[in-house]
Amino acid sequence: MRHRKRRTKFNMRTSQRKATLRNMVRSLLEHQKIETIKARAKEARRLAESVITLTKYDTVASRRKAFSVLGERDLVMKLFKEIGPLFKSRTSGFTRIIPLGYRRGDGADIVILELTEKTIVEKKELKKKAKKADEAKPEDEKTAKDDAKKEETKTEDSNIKVTPKSKPTLADEKRHERAKSEDRKAADHRGFMKNVRGLFRKRGDR
Repeated sequence: MRHRKRRTKFNMRTSQRKATLRNMVRSLLEHQKIETIKARAKEARRLAESVITLTKYDTVASRRKAFSVLGERDLVMKLFKEIGPLFKSRTSGFTRIIPLGYRRGDGADIVILELTEKTIVEKKELKKKAKKADEAKPEDEKTAKDDAKKEETKTEDSNIKVTPKSKPTLADEKRHERAKSEDRKAADHRGFMKNVRGLFRKRGDR
């Protein structure tokens, strides 16, 4: 007999309806909550709770049943290792529906379908990854600056030309001696300007 077997069809074909419900259950298990309309949330809730009840007995048969709904091995592993242990003390009530209001376009009831027990490990891991990335950035900048400085010093050293020392020639020695003699003459005639200034003084100043 098919009493109480009628369910909402969402104006879809059977294959489309099953695919949408399976996709909703997958996203629910991955993100722990989804936002949808009330009618779809009620149908997806039935399927999600039947999948979570399979984790009560971790057998090959139960894993195969879960895989027939989810279709992903990684998600099945997450279901039995991470999500299943959260509901050990529960026999039902694995999900809940929270109303949000009405959609502006067609007035449909918008709700949040979420798991009653959640894990907070993902947020901590994301924070740790962000901290590691921030700590690694200044070190990389320092190394880049040091490398740039080293390259600049190398280029400067390469541009500098080292002139080899050679013995002074006779012409250089004569120039050096002339310069010395001129310096001596200038030193002897230091008081010459004082006498010249005395000539231009006024008569009253004398």
